[in-house]
Amino acid sequence: MHRALLPGMALGLGMGCAGGTLAPLGPWPLVPAAVLLALALVLRSAPLIWAALLCVGWALSPGDVSDVRLVAQLPLLREVRGVVASLPEHHEATISFRLWASHLGAAFLVYAPRDADVAPGDEVSLRGRCEVPAGGWGRYLRLRGISGVFWAEGAEVVAPGRSSLWRWFHRIRAALLSAMGRACPGEAGATLRALLLGARGELEPGIREGFRHAGVAHLLALSGLHLGIIAYGLWRALGLFRLRRDVRYLIAAAVVALYVPLAGARISLVRAGIMFGFLGLFEVLWERGLVLRDWYDPLQGLSAAAILVLLIWPWSALDLGFQLSFAATGGIILGWPLWRDSRWRAKLPRFLRSAGDLLWVSLCAQGATLGFVGSAFGHISPYGILANLFLIPWTGLIIWAGVLLLALSPLGLAAALGGAVGRYLVDPYLAAVRFLAGLPGATLPVGRHFGLWCAFAALVFTAFWSCRRG
Repeated sequence: MHRALLPGMALGLGMGCAGGTLAPLGPWPLVPAAVLLALALVLRSAPLIWAALLCVGWALSPGDVSDVRLVAQLPLLREVRGVVASLPEHHEATISFRLWASHLGAAFLVYAPRDADVAPGDEVSLRGRCEVPAGGWGRYLRLRGISGVFWAEGAEVVAPGRSSLWRWFHRIRAALLSAMGRACPGEAGATLRALLLGARGELEPGIREGFRHAGVAHLLALSGLHLGIIAYGLWRALGLFRLRRDVRYLIAAAVVALYVPLAGARISLVRAGIMFGFLGLFEVLWERGLVLRDWYDPLQGLSAAAILVLLIWPWSALDLGFQLSFAATGGIILGWPLWRDSRWRAKLPRFLRSAGDLLWVSLCAQGATLGFVGSAFGHISPYGILANLFLIPWTGLIIWAGVLLLALSPLGLAAALGGAVGRYLVDPYLAAVRFLAGLPGATLPVGRHFGLWCAFAALVFTAFWSCRRG
C-alpha cells in the first residue's frame, strides 16, 4: 500500500482539479478534506488520504471565473496597457505573449508585429482590436485566466521592466534562436529551433500537420524525451573526464535547471525536470551511503511531479499536454518491467535488444496516450509506434547537431556547418515525416467516445493483471 500512496494522491488531486474546473464549488470542499484527512491519520487509511486530496483539488480549481460584463465590453477595446507576463513566442509574422492589464483586472493573449521588441516585465501600450474566442479555444484560454485575444497593430514600451531572472532567460533564449537562425535558415532551421528550444511558432502549419498525421507529434512537443537526450549526452561527455556519478548528476541537474526555462518551461518539461531532480538527489544520497539503491521508484517521482504541477497550475488537469505527458511517462514506467524481465528480451541478440527496447517503450507510451489522442483529434495514427524506432534516434542527432552549432557560433564556424546539417540531416528527416503522413491509413478516424472505451479497456486489463498476479 505504501507504494500506491503517492500515485493515489496524485490521481485524487488530479480528479479533484478536473472536477473543480468543470463544476467549481469555491473553498467549501476544504471542510470535508480536513475531516477526511483527520480520519486518515487516525485510521491510517490511504484511500481516505486520496479522498482528502480529491476535495483539496476541487477547492483549488476556480473554474471559469471570467467577468461577464468585462467579456461583453472586450470587443470594443482598441487600446490596452499592461505588463508582459510571459516569455514572448515568435511566429512567422507575429510574436505572442501574455499581458496583464491591472486597470482591467484581466489578462490577454497578445499577438503583436514580429518587430515588437518586448521582454518579460516591460510595461507596454498596445493599439489594435480585441476578440473573445468561443468554443474550445475560448475555454482553453479562460481556464488559464486569459479573458481575450488582443491583435496589436503596434506596441510601444512605456517603461522597461526591472532586471529579473525571466528577462535574463528571455535575452539568452533570443540570442540562441538568432544564432541558430543565422547558422541554419529556412524550413530546416525552423525545425531545428523547434526540436531544441521549443520555438514551434515559426513552423509552417503543414509541417506540424505532417507530424500529427504520422503519429509523431510528440517529437515537436518538448518533453522528457528531449530532456533525456540532452541529459544522456551530457552524462556520457562528463564520463570522459572520469568524474564521480554524484558530481556528474549535480552538473547535469544544473544544466537541466537552465534548459527548462530556456525552452519555454512547458508543463512536460517541468515534469521531466522535477523527475530528474529527484533522481539526481537520490544518486547523490546513494553515493554517500545515505539511501539504498532499491529505495528509488520512478513512479513515486512521477507522482510527486504531478502533485507539484497540479498545486501550481490546477487547471492543467484538463490540459491535453499535461495528460499526454504524464500518461506516456506512466505507461513507460508501468510497462517497462514486463519487457525487461521477459524471456523474449533475454533471447534477443544484443544488437537487436536496443531496437526491441525502443519499440516496447514506444508501444507503452502510445498505448497509454491512445485514448487522449483519439478524443482530442478524432483519429489515431497506427504508424507512430514503428516510426519512433528510427525517428527518435534521428531526433537525438538533430538536437545534438543544434547544440554543436550553438557551441561553434562564437567561432564563426556555425554557418559552414549549418548548411550541411539542414541538407543532410534535417531535410531528409522532414521528408520521412511527410512520407509517413502520406501513407494509406496513416490516420484512422475514431468515435467521440473513444477515450471512454480506452479507459474501460485499461480498467479491465488492470483488474485482469491484478487477479493474475494475486
